[in-house]
Amino acid sequence: MTWVNFQTVRENLDFTEVLAHFGFQTKANGQDQVKIHCPFHDDSNPSCGVNLSKKVFQCWSCKAKGNVLDFFARMEGFDPDEPKELRKAALQAVEVFGIDGGKQDAKSGDQPKAKAKPSKPAKRAPKGAKRAEKEEAAPAADEQQDAPTEANGEPANKPLTFELQLDASHPYLEDRELTKAQIKTFGLGVAKRGSMQRRLCFPIHNENGELIAYSGRWVEEELPKDTPRYKLPKGFEKARVLFNLHRVLAEGVPETVVIVEGFWSVLRLHAAAVPVVSCFGASLSEAQADLLADAGVKNCILIFDGDDGGRAGVEQALPILAKRLFVRTIVLEEGVKPDTMDEALIDDLPKY
Repeated sequence: MTWVNFQTVRENLDFTEVLAHFGFQTKANGQDQVKIHCPFHDDSNPSCGVNLSKKVFQCWSCKAKGNVLDFFARMEGFDPDEPKELRKAALQAVEVFGIDGGKQDAKSGDQPKAKAKPSKPAKRAPKGAKRAEKEEAAPAADEQQDAPTEANGEPANKPLTFELQLDASHPYLEDRELTKAQIKTFGLGVAKRGSMQRRLCFPIHNENGELIAYSGRWVEEELPKDTPRYKLPKGFEKARVLFNLHRVLAEGVPETVVIVEGFWSVLRLHAAAVPVVSCFGASLSEAQADLLADAGVKNCILIFDGDDGGRAGVEQALPILAKRLFVRTIVLEEGVKPDTMDEALIDDLPKY
């Protein structure tokens, strides 16, 4: 069990950074006091006061109040009045803000109990999203944030100690015609709070099935300026992961795996019982090819999108894969993607 020190987390959380993390525009009202629109009720005028030095907040309208960790917990959809949920929020804060000493593996005993708190305030209901446009590929290289491999000696893409609170009933999922089975299998939902707010989140696991990151796709029709349609967390190394590989291997190592660019292509082919993985765009790394070969996969079928990027990606990926696997390619017509290609072609995939 991972033990979390609530006091250490509270002491190291900077309320200014927490507010910025959730996109609040603050207006000074004294040396250490700021006012914000309360996120816990429909607030037309800023009614929530935050004391930055004391690290506490209080809404004079809905009466929500607490310390900086309580604020973070509520914003991420956790109930700080419940010790187990506060623990999850604290572990998530440790990961998000890089707090040293906030967690460690407990040698014995259970997690120390959090102090009991008064009754919780009501939360604001999430707003719906508008209809989004048609299918597009996974995040392009210039829309993602990468970091050096194994910085400071730490292994890349470490397992997360928290799970995002996602809304699986958001209208966007129905707009994209996602089935209940797909939503459940892939753990899909729209984030209500945090850095992935208003994004459809795709949980990403390593080959062992450990949750290591979320990719978020903007769900509203209008994309704000300088906002990427797809977002990955800072430091995530996509070149070391194949999306959906852990599900493929859970069914037993197949002789042949299909490789595509994007999440939506994976969802469609997986629903057709095709062993399929995504390499997060129209390029493939040596490490990703090694993941397949090391798992015991013998053959692969490369199906990138029918556009200039997809064709260039095939040329880049072929020599990398050919050193490890027997490779076939399917060249799609202009504008066609694996999630929009003919059913007949999908039916023929097992014959390869």
